[in-house]
Amino acid sequence: MPQQSALLKLLLTERHWQKYETFCSEYERVARELDPHLQGTFPSAAQYYRWISGRLKGGLPYPDACRVLEAMFPEWSAEALLQPCPAELLDSYDPRKEEAKHLFNLIDSRLYSSNAANVDWGPSNLDELEVHRFPASIARVPAALSEHDVDEADSATKLIARRLITLQQTLRLSQRETRQLGTLTGNIIDLDLSVNIDIPSDGWARVEYKHHILNMTDNPIARIQRELWFEHTRAPSLTIQALQENQSRTTIHRAHDTRNLAKFACQLSPAVQPGESRAFEFWCEGGRFVSDHYWRQAFPRFARRFTLTLRHRGVKPLLGCSAIEELPDGSERSATEQLVWDYEGDDIVLVLTRDYLRPNQAVTLRWEVTHSVSA
Repeated sequence: MPQQSALLKLLLTERHWQKYETFCSEYERVARELDPHLQGTFPSAAQYYRWISGRLKGGLPYPDACRVLEAMFPEWSAEALLQPCPAELLDSYDPRKEEAKHLFNLIDSRLYSSNAANVDWGPSNLDELEVHRFPASIARVPAALSEHDVDEADSATKLIARRLITLQQTLRLSQRETRQLGTLTGNIIDLDLSVNIDIPSDGWARVEYKHHILNMTDNPIARIQRELWFEHTRAPSLTIQALQENQSRTTIHRAHDTRNLAKFACQLSPAVQPGESRAFEFWCEGGRFVSDHYWRQAFPRFARRFTLTLRHRGVKPLLGCSAIEELPDGSERSATEQLVWDYEGDDIVLVLTRDYLRPNQAVTLRWEVTHSVSA
């Protein structure tokens, strides 16, 4: 029979403190409040992993460490914390249920008081939460999502949380990514935005957009506002058309047209319900690249992933290329490190990727070739 982990590990995992650095931070906080002289008594990494393994030998740690552990978990003695976890606790412990409760509470707190300026949105150097390795009963049936509900949460919170947990499973999102999406409750999010630009040698381009949005509001979403601009176009206006999915329909509603600018809405049918995600696509023709070769993509919403793929046909060689990311405060930083390119015959293919973009950001790709066309 495999050795059970210590009770301490289960309690740390419940609070998401099981990473060594996180444990030390919490240990120091409690030690400082208990007695400033106890600061710095946290264990070494090797000793810590012996504590949580359930295989501690040679008796208890030093008394100072025991005092801090018992202050961190007042219901337990130091001896109980470092012993293998009792079977009755293991039988009742469901890490998915604990995580779901955290997500329900997070969404409930954000749904009607969204503060998009203060959210956790971006990559982390921290390791992902480790896999729970506590023994499970044979043939145990996981709890239904409805059993994770927080009683005090309203129906909108419950609906969004259940659908987000399902999305986590289907998209293989980490717990960190799922929580970040939870902090954006009240927003519409671009889970994935792809732009594909194909430019023939005459400069008349076709641009294809692929959106995968997530509705984290409590209202159905039926319209997504968009706009496109080209310096050089055909009269009288740009041509824009939706691509249809099997079970949903997208139509283009033009709001404002000039020769160079089109403001329009993608009308989604059926509407995207709270907590649901939906993919839709459209294309645009009638814009031309002449001598200024650049593409600027603005982001009106949070975007988890952005990919720009550009093929410029018959213009080899490439003389130069760069990418700039504009931040919400108006400052700029280089994005060229996320740009790759290559030749395919006489064509130039460039791919730019960016992640975790915020509203009011933009990304601009520039490339330089010897080939140009007459306006």
